[in-house]
This record gives sequence, C-alpha cells and structure tokens, in this order.
Amino acid sequence: MGKVKIKSSDIITFLVIFILVTSIFGLYINRQDTVKKNTIEPSFFYNDVAFYENSAGNYVVYLQTQGDPFPVEFNLDPRTMSDITVEKNIKSKIRNATKIYSTYNPNTNKATPARMIGSIIELGRMVPFVTVNQVSTALAYTEDDTPIDLDVPIKTCSDATYEVPVILFEIGKENKIYSEDFCVHVVGISGDELMRSADAMSYSLVGVN
Repeated sequence: MGKVKIKSSDIITFLVIFILVTSIFGLYINRQDTVKKNTIEPSFFYNDVAFYENSAGNYVVYLQTQGDPFPVEFNLDPRTMSDITVEKNIKSKIRNATKIYSTYNPNTNKATPARMIGSIIELGRMVPFVTVNQVSTALAYTEDDTPIDLDVPIKTCSDATYEVPVILFEIGKENKIYSEDFCVHVVGISGDELMRSADAMSYSLVGVN
C-alpha cells in the first residue's frame, strides 16, 4: 500500500478552518465576559492602548465595532516589537482588496515550514477585520513546490494589483514590513523572527503602532 502524501496546502486549509472555528467559540466566550474584563485593570498600556494578558498568556485588546467592544488576541507582547520596522499606512495597501494572496517560497530552507505557515495564519486572522470586503487571504507559492502542487497558484509581487494585492513572507537580513506598490513584504531574519514580524503587522493593521 502506497504512502499518503499530505500536501502543505491541505495542512494550511485544516489549520485555517480550525482557527476560525476556535476563534468563533472564543469570541462568544469573550463577548459574554466583556463587561467583567472591562472592569479589570489592564495588565499594561502600550502607546495609550490597554492590554489584558489572559490565562493562556495571550495579549488581548478591545476594538470598537458598532459601539461594542470586540476582543482581539495576539500571541506576542507588543513591547518586544519596537525593533521591527513597519511601513506607515501599510493597511492602505490591502484595505480595498477583493482578494489577497499570501505567498512564500515553499523550497526555502532558512525557515521551518511550521513557522512560515504559522506567520501566514496569524496575519491572516486580522485581514478580514481591516478590509472593506472582509477578505480572507488565499495561499500561494512564489515558485513550484517539489513535487508540484497543482492546488496552489504561483503568485509573486509582479502579480500584485490594487484589487488583488500580494503579501510576501520571506527570510531576509532584518525584521521589517514594507511595500512595493501593492505587494507587502513581511520579512524576518529567521522563522521565529518572521512570526514576530507577522504579529507586528497585525498590530499595525488594528492601529497599535
């Protein structure tokens, strides 16, 4: 009997569905507990924004949506990200998109696949909240995987447009987020640092700079 090969696209699809389902459950719990949370002193303030650290060690901020407080969780402490350069108004590059591709090189050997995929998923959680059309990101590669995965399209910065921007996740010489036209580069010096850069952009998207 031959071995069953699990494609990276299948893994990401499963993880996205899992996170969306658990986020919905978590949102229900948090919304029921909003009043209680808002009567508790914040754990700390960062750039005049109140942060609450929950029992899982995540960092929660409350955004206002139609007058109601909306809890958003982050994995990493914003106070540890001052070294990451984030281009101003980066949200404007994706805000009016009708579709967004999150792309990376599947053959890179400088970042573990888990960290690369984790970065894509973490940033992808925030995108629907800050885009006019509540767009979810779609996975793409910058070059064919080995073996070729026909389920994943090839997208690079040259494909980025106003309506269909591209977010490129890559390993580079410094941690930073910048854009070239409608291609947004999320750069980390390692897999772990790429996760930090993804969280830094997530913070920027919701106005925590």
